[in-house]
Amino acid sequence: MKTLLRAPSPRLTTGLVWSLFLAIAGCGDDETSSAGAGGGGTGSGSTTATTTGGTTTGSTTSGTTTSATTGGGGGEGGGGGGPSIDPRLADCLRIDACEADGGNPVGVEACLAAAFDEPWAWASVGPSLLAMQVLECKRAAPDCDAVRACSPDPAGFAEACLDNPGLGICEGDVWVFCDELGEPITAMDCGAAGQSCGTDIWAGCGTERCEFGVTEASCDPQDPAVLVECSAAGFLTRVDCRTQNNFVLLNGPEGEEVFTIAGEVCGQDEQRGTLGCIGTGEACPFFAQDCVGDVLETCAGGLVGRRDCGELSPEGQSCGFVAEGPFAGGAACGLVEPTCTLGEGDEVCDAGAIEICGYQGPTRVDCVAAGYSGCGTAERGGRTIAFCTE
Repeated sequence: MKTLLRAPSPRLTTGLVWSLFLAIAGCGDDETSSAGAGGGGTGSGSTTATTTGGTTTGSTTSGTTTSATTGGGGGEGGGGGGPSIDPRLADCLRIDACEADGGNPVGVEACLAAAFDEPWAWASVGPSLLAMQVLECKRAAPDCDAVRACSPDPAGFAEACLDNPGLGICEGDVWVFCDELGEPITAMDCGAAGQSCGTDIWAGCGTERCEFGVTEASCDPQDPAVLVECSAAGFLTRVDCRTQNNFVLLNGPEGEEVFTIAGEVCGQDEQRGTLGCIGTGEACPFFAQDCVGDVLETCAGGLVGRRDCGELSPEGQSCGFVAEGPFAGGAACGLVEPTCTLGEGDEVCDAGAIEICGYQGPTRVDCVAAGYSGCGTAERGGRTIAFCTE
């Protein structure tokens, strides 16, 4: 039975971990990464990885763990997790195993945490949106070379960033984001995802060109829950109103407040004055948000929208309020007061298995049983991360 610590305003303690997202996209300074079981190499990011043929010493954790094993095979971009492992976990194992071999492993927990940021893709820009698309590219990659191709080393674009501080730019089909000092901090090869890089108001990846502010939004005639609109990068984007969130920032009696907008279908948004994601419930005159048990209720386009968090993937979600990040204060679906927090503690490699925080709590994954050669660890952002090795 899933037990939640409920309060008038339960806090979502996972999700919106932007620093982990940037790690996935490959930002950071350059240090050496070695993966003994799967070969060696140099990758971007502040990672020093160590493996010892399936066992790594020097990292310990305490707490109850559960076992998740499979008889499937890893291999070059292969299964990395059979049917007994959650598909998201299997993807994360495969991605980090590929990155550990000449790439930039970020830790399985960082990859898992991304699931709770994906509903905010519609409302995201810049490095956070880039990182979401990088992970999507890696999940779809057919082999390890393709996984690593999604996130080229941003250091290679230093000269291009000198004249573009604080901006996203296109260098060929590579989308690069430069910080305010003109240093490249993250990059995505749009071509690796079968897309191209383009710039309208700002840069981004996509396939079908449009003109931001001119191309009219539409509802997909084949799926009434999908909004099709032109992004600020000048590409048509598809927004699934059943899962995506937007937000509005208002100045109220208690100061600045964030209100989540979580619709259900595509339709005329009376609050935006154009097509958007709207609710299907009763009329609502102003922005509002609430958690009714596991159900997220918001005023979306002038109609109440209701989203049952308990029916969303990954399992175990309820309704709460975002505790940190750009959408702090907004109501959303996520893990409420979990038994461990993704990306907070050290991860462990022990006897060919990794011990991590998973969606349902502390989790032990047998890398060898999952078809990998062993596991390894690395230091990343002041904590130890663990991963399976090819």
